[in-house]
Amino acid sequence: MTTQRKTPVEFSSDVEMRKIPELAQEFFEQVLFDEESFFVSDEATIWDVSIAAPEELVKRCSDYYRTPVSSEDLKQPLWKLIRQLDERRNRPAT
Repeated sequence: MTTQRKTPVEFSSDVEMRKIPELAQEFFEQVLFDEESFFVSDEATIWDVSIAAPEELVKRCSDYYRTPVSSEDLKQPLWKLIRQLDERRNRPAT
């Protein structure tokens, strides 16, 4: 009988997500309507944390942050998306 050695599960880092806890919480509550905490790695995209249709997520992000959002925007890591949406919202109109 051979004993197989179990390999521990490794998670990706969440260094960038930890830098934006307030922005992430706001995003989860206002866009994803999720108040429960869960681990989100720096590699995660919106598709890893939501099962909503792409059109619905584009609309929610665009409406809440009052800036145009494309389905291409949603393909980037969540920490980048959240920062980008916050920057666009806070950018003075020219």
